[in-house]
Amino acid sequence: MAQSIRDFERSFLSTSDLSATEHLIVAVDTVNANSVVLAVLATDPVCGVLQNKPKAGQAAVVRFIGTSKVVAGGVIAAGDLVTADAAGTAVTTVTVGDHVVGRALEDAVAGDVIEVLLSISTL
Repeated sequence: MAQSIRDFERSFLSTSDLSATEHLIVAVDTVNANSVVLAVLATDPVCGVLQNKPKAGQAAVVRFIGTSKVVAGGVIAAGDLVTADAAGTAVTTVTVGDHVVGRALEDAVAGDVIEVLLSISTL
């Protein structure tokens, strides 16, 4: 059962329509200040997990400390480090240079919503 523990969240500007991306991984928008975009590469500068459904120009609430519900993009085992895939969903990684959003606290298959302990870092 996925749950989340809210610890630290921050609002950013959504520069695109993210209304269908709640619980997906987001990255710092390197073009627009104080903004986020959907993370679509394991090497994107991830900054957390989207907690709402903002449209372009609205506030995007991003959780970056604590735990969060995250949509799985493939098979994940509890304890795996996870990053973003091309859809912004969580996938496992052990690749040097990948940006990690956290550690899975549950097993999952693609499409499951799991709890992830957020610990943003780079391998």
